[in-house]
Amino acid sequence: MNIIPLPKGSYISQIEPFKTAGLSTNAIYHKTEAGCGFTRFALEFFDHNLICLEPNVPVIIDKVKQHNKRHPETKILGVYKGIDIDDIREYLLSDVKYKKIITTPEGFMYKVLEAFDDKEAMRQQYFILYDECERIISDVNYRGDIAAPLDEFFSFRNKALVSATTLPFSDERFTAFTRYTIQPQYDYRKSITLINTNNVIAALKKKLDAIQSNHVCVFVNSTKAISTITNQFGIADQSRTFCAQDSVVTLMSNGYKRATSYFDINEMATYNFFTSRYYSAFDIELSYKPDVVIVSDIFFAEHSIVDPSTEVIQIAGRFRNGINSLTHITNFNPQLDAKTEEQAKYYLKGSLETYERFVHDYDRATNPGSRNTLKSAIEKSDEHKYYSNGNLNSFMVDNFLQQERVKGYYQHIDKLKEAYEVQHKHFKVTFEDDLYSVTDEDFLTLDKRKSKKEINKHVAGIFDKWTGEPGMYVFPPLELFNKLIHKHNDLYKAFTLIGIKGLEECNYVWSRIKKKIKKTKAYNQLVALAPDVYYYFDSEGTYKECYTATCFEMIYKQHGINKAAKAADINRYFEARRTTFDGSKAYALGEPKFDIPGKPDILE
Repeated sequence: MNIIPLPKGSYISQIEPFKTAGLSTNAIYHKTEAGCGFTRFALEFFDHNLICLEPNVPVIIDKVKQHNKRHPETKILGVYKGIDIDDIREYLLSDVKYKKIITTPEGFMYKVLEAFDDKEAMRQQYFILYDECERIISDVNYRGDIAAPLDEFFSFRNKALVSATTLPFSDERFTAFTRYTIQPQYDYRKSITLINTNNVIAALKKKLDAIQSNHVCVFVNSTKAISTITNQFGIADQSRTFCAQDSVVTLMSNGYKRATSYFDINEMATYNFFTSRYYSAFDIELSYKPDVVIVSDIFFAEHSIVDPSTEVIQIAGRFRNGINSLTHITNFNPQLDAKTEEQAKYYLKGSLETYERFVHDYDRATNPGSRNTLKSAIEKSDEHKYYSNGNLNSFMVDNFLQQERVKGYYQHIDKLKEAYEVQHKHFKVTFEDDLYSVTDEDFLTLDKRKSKKEINKHVAGIFDKWTGEPGMYVFPPLELFNKLIHKHNDLYKAFTLIGIKGLEECNYVWSRIKKKIKKTKAYNQLVALAPDVYYYFDSEGTYKECYTATCFEMIYKQHGINKAAKAADINRYFEARRTTFDGSKAYALGEPKFDIPGKPDILE
């Protein structure tokens, strides 16, 4: 490991070896602290053509805006939506001496590469820099294209990766890379309060009330949590949410109108919510120091957990003017399935070996049925995404080990404390307990001592609330909702059929519920068949029994009803009386018993 000292108040552009030699090739730079000016150096001071890969679009927009405002004569090009291949080609033909292109990994693969007619010249003449490189590992499981540029990356003559929170790569192609650590020569630790709670919403409310701040930034990777918090706290009109475009749509569909995928400090409010899109690389330059709160909930939003060695460091480094306070609020679940590194490696080894046996059997199979079955099993398996063109994706392996490590922190407060203590050069940690009698786990656990009737009432009430007012309850209820449906499937079916009022009328007694279900199903079947019945029969008409039975037989068959048709079924739909017609038994029809969608009296 090569150490590069960084004096207090200095930036990368002001120290050696960068001032003289620029960036080294085949290098991984660990810059230790965000905001030391590394990317700015590459874009502004590095005398070389450059392709810089950034994890998200907001970072690109921000850096391009800042650079081109300061140095319009050395314009750089950001690649995102609205910038196409022709725009890139036009920039490449411009008179800018050193071409600097900043793009997402996806933009690089689908736009930048296509813009270069001579790709070999590109590989020789351009330096490629992968910024915030730990995201290759942390994001690859849900964003496969983030690792897609790596094969092309290694073909460049000059290449490097950088981050304040680098993670170790298992890809053997990095073995020959030189590691550099830019070591600050000053105390760069930030004070952070870690709050151990069993009720995240209550703890957050207490914290916000205590700090009484007009400038709050909440980092929580869950749009449902944001909707819940803003609604329950009554702060929707005082808030602003910065998230991906898909999340903007989700929030707006739930009635939350103050969300955007584009960051502008002029759009900031008293309470500002950020999803993981803004956790790293993005610079927030404010004239004040905000209070920053990180929220994790292991029960209702497992994806909201954060790693002290990467995401927490990155979040704390977003604010270039510093922060007033930093807090991490989280709950814990001892039952959380998290593997040790040894267990994770063993588990993954078995999974991948089994997958490869399926692939081997598929390659050797000649029977079409066998091949189709094996192909389906291969493509639908979780392990399929670990392979690209038949080769194992090492970044997916790194991701699995990383995820299991971080999940383990949230089994118990002591494990997360340990993780923070490992980062003692970054954080001065204060630990607090904020525990409540009503807990997050209570939302997931029903009291087994309750009677069946009480449980039915309680669970049905949850179904009714969640289906009646989506987005208004503690953190994303979808996981819990699905678990409750699975555990109380018969009750959920009854709820969807007869509703909460029907269950109340039955006093949540199962024998009464079953009778109500039977009557409701009978009613629903009548409603479904009535249009066809009224098509074949008219009131005041007289119809022979043989004709009547035949018509009902056709109707039942069309609706897939396995039931013997009888002429007497006409009594369900009309006031009818027995008679004779042309010497045959028949039915003389009176008024219809109901008008669709009216309710028939026969269920009474």
